[in-house]
Amino acid sequence: MKLRMSCMTALALLLLGSLSNASADCSRGRLEELTEKYFESLTAHSAAMLPLAADVKFTENGVERKIGEGFWQTAGKPLLRRTLIDTAKCSTAVIAVVEEPYDSKTVGTGMGGSMGAPGVPAAKPRPKPAEGTVRPILFAVRLKVENDKISEVETIVARENEFMFNPEVVLSTKDQDWETILPPEKRTPRKVLADAANHYFDLFKEGSTVSVPFAEVCDRWENGFLATGQDHDCSPVTFRKRIGVSMDHGPRRVLVDTERGLSIGFMMFGGGASANKDNPTGSGLVDCHMFRMRDGKVDLIHSIVGPRAQTMGWPLEPIE
Repeated sequence: MKLRMSCMTALALLLLGSLSNASADCSRGRLEELTEKYFESLTAHSAAMLPLAADVKFTENGVERKIGEGFWQTAGKPLLRRTLIDTAKCSTAVIAVVEEPYDSKTVGTGMGGSMGAPGVPAAKPRPKPAEGTVRPILFAVRLKVENDKISEVETIVARENEFMFNPEVVLSTKDQDWETILPPEKRTPRKVLADAANHYFDLFKEGSTVSVPFAEVCDRWENGFLATGQDHDCSPVTFRKRIGVSMDHGPRRVLVDTERGLSIGFMMFGGGASANKDNPTGSGLVDCHMFRMRDGKVDLIHSIVGPRAQTMGWPLEPIE
C-alpha cells in the first residue's frame, strides 16, 4: 500500500510539474505560434481568437485602447513580416508591412516628409489614395506572454502622413535575411546585441561616450527611407552633426533574439527630455528600431516611425 501511494504521489507531482511547465512555455516554437495567432486575429478583426490575460494591456501609437479596437478593426493581410523572438523575456516583436483600406480619418496630421528638425530634407507629400483603396501601411508590434497568455500588446501604426512613409521600399527589401537561425559559433552574446540597441540611441546625444560596432557597409531604413544613402554609414552621429541638434530619446524597452542575431528597441524618438524651446510639448515620435548583427557587427537597421505622442504608454524598464 505504501509503495502504491508513493507511486501515485510521484505521478501526481510529475503531472503537476508538466502542467506548470506548459503554462510557462516561453519556447521559440510557442512564441512563434502565439505571434502567428496574433496576426490571424488582426486579419479576422477579432481579438477574441487570442489567449489573453485578464488584465491585458494594449496601446496603439502610445494611446491605451480597449483590446480589439483601432487597427484591429481595419488590418488586412500582412505582406512582409520580420519577427524577433526573445525567450528570456517571453516576448516577441515584429516589424511588418500590412494591407489596410485607406480612410482619411485614420491618417491624422503626422509629420509628412520632415521631422521638423533643421537639415532634414522634406519629401514631397504623397498623393492620397481614394477612400477605401487597399494599400500597404507600416506596422510594428511587441507582445509579452505570461503563463501562456498575452499580457501586453504594444503597437505602432505608420500611415501616409508619417515621417518619410514609403512601404513599397520596405517591400523591396524582402530578400534580406532576418529569419535564419545562426549556428552557435556565429551567435552574438545577448548583452552585445542589447548594447547595440541601447548605445545606438545614446549616440544621438552630444558628448556620448558609448560606441556601436557598425559594419563597414551598413544600411538603415526609416519608414522605407534609406537614410544611409551611398555612404552606407549607420552611425547616428553623422545624422546628429548634420542637423546640429543633440537628441535625448529617453528610456527604451529592448528585446533580443540571440539565435537570429537581432535586437529591437521601442522608444520615443526625441521625446526623452522635458519640454524646451525646440520641443515645447516635450513629446516625441513613437518609434522602434530593429537591428541585425552578423559577425559582431550591425549591418542592417529598419525602423517604424509613427505619429507624435506624449508617451509610449508603458512604464520604464531597466536597461540591460
